[in-house]
Amino acid sequence: MNLAHTPFSYFGSYLSLSYQESENDSENGLFLRSLHGKSKPHMNSLKLIPLKNGIPVDYSYTADYNLITLTFEGGDISICFDGESKLLVKGTGEKIGFRLDTQPLYNFEYNYLLGKDDRKFCIVNSYKNLTKYLIFCSKGSVDLKQNIHIDETGSMNKADNISIIEVSSIKDEFLCVIQDIPTHVLKPDWKEYDFEQSLEKSRENFQSFCDKQLAVPAAYQAALKPAAYITWSSIVRPEGYLKRYTMYASNHHFPGAWSWDHCFNAVALAGVDNDLAWDQMAVLFDHQDELGQIPGSVSDSTIRWNFTKPPVQGLFFSKMMKKMDFSPEQLEQVYHYVSKQVNFYSSYKDSNEDGICEYHHGNDSGQDNSTVFNSPIVVDSPDLTAFLIKAMDMLSEVASKLGMGSEQTKWQEKADHLTRAFCAYFIKDNLPVARITANGEIIESYSILPLISIILENRLPEEIKENIIELLSSERYLTQWGIATEAIDSPLYENDAYWRGAIWGPTTLLVVDALEGCGKRGLAMEIADRYCRLTSKSGFPENFNAITGEPLRDRSFAWTASTFLYLGAKLVK
Repeated sequence: MNLAHTPFSYFGSYLSLSYQESENDSENGLFLRSLHGKSKPHMNSLKLIPLKNGIPVDYSYTADYNLITLTFEGGDISICFDGESKLLVKGTGEKIGFRLDTQPLYNFEYNYLLGKDDRKFCIVNSYKNLTKYLIFCSKGSVDLKQNIHIDETGSMNKADNISIIEVSSIKDEFLCVIQDIPTHVLKPDWKEYDFEQSLEKSRENFQSFCDKQLAVPAAYQAALKPAAYITWSSIVRPEGYLKRYTMYASNHHFPGAWSWDHCFNAVALAGVDNDLAWDQMAVLFDHQDELGQIPGSVSDSTIRWNFTKPPVQGLFFSKMMKKMDFSPEQLEQVYHYVSKQVNFYSSYKDSNEDGICEYHHGNDSGQDNSTVFNSPIVVDSPDLTAFLIKAMDMLSEVASKLGMGSEQTKWQEKADHLTRAFCAYFIKDNLPVARITANGEIIESYSILPLISIILENRLPEEIKENIIELLSSERYLTQWGIATEAIDSPLYENDAYWRGAIWGPTTLLVVDALEGCGKRGLAMEIADRYCRLTSKSGFPENFNAITGEPLRDRSFAWTASTFLYLGAKLVK
């Protein structure tokens, strides 16, 4: 496993290990990174450096899903998880050791050497990462070396302080424990740790998760385990603002759950681990406000309300109901969640009160820099109305299941009314277009965003539906690798510009399911197959070059992997 591409972590853990390559020595090597907080430029907590005779040595590494081994002249160091809060670091070799460079960021950051003479331990106070670590040896010893400059500015300035922990071996061996501690301080448990036993338990836990996965075609079997690992290792335990086990978007640069990413991860888990699937949907609704809005993202220590992603939740609850059973209590909760959300959009996202909801910012659409948002204006985009119609259809279905006849009728009538408004306002030359909210002017764009309204399936008039399908399946959007997010002949298309051309997992999933719902199963499965072939070739990055299939941006992204698991299972079905 390439640790520069796929971080090494464990179900429930806020600990993550990545290998970074940089010309700057302080940023080059193997790092323990904190998944506490939200995306920030300083996720590195500790740089891990093998020592021989107290001097740093060059090393190579190998890694699989449960074990990292550093090899160097005269010794080796192995790393595995012991549950979700601890890493075990085992070293073997004559006069070997291990350095943990804490790389303080601020002038007030320094660490503590505590305990009795024969039982010393360290507390790393990683303020830059909103976390602390307890470091001790069950075999070997720890020491702390610091050179701290505290100046007259107090707790303000950044500084070039030095604070390193050194682990020394006893009889050419050490076993060090690095423990993530949630609050102020802990003491070591000083128990005997069995590295091989912890490693075996880690392997069993991951394999158990893999064994639950739905089958994918034999041609893509080799990609199943890497995809499962990304989703499994991106899950953190309940802590702080998180009330449930939560799948983060990425252990690289996006430690948090975004308010549409969570739906794609949930639907891939439905039928695999239904409780975990439910929790992925509910974790954002745990913070639904009194108006009905859910935050744009949430992590253990951050909730952000600046943006909210498109209201896809109703549509995805419908998808999940096809893969798993919902209890009456869950159905009631779904009804409560989504009815409040739809009412929020109707009340607060329709500023000109014309019955059509609007995106205030590109980020609110999920397709942040789509060419629909080429100007800083408020936009009426047909996909938003389509998502709300699908939410109303879902509410009508759930109301029926709950025996709420009048509510079933109400939501069906609302969906029918909004469908008529959709066709009257958004259709131009038998295709959907986005408009400027202020004056209704059509926005010239070749983005896929308006075409996502194909999710309305048979609610669309036949000619409009067929025109969208014809356009999506044309060479302008459908490449050998899948669906581009901007027509590749568009003057604004770029190979690597986020939502201005790249292939993404979420748009692929939406289009595949919609085409299947339109009766175009052959085309749907062809696009699903291209996506699975793409991920088998290029892994599970944030997105892909639509022309070459090259992996782009963050190289280990949960919803990319979840989309593979979902579509791969469809291909078997």
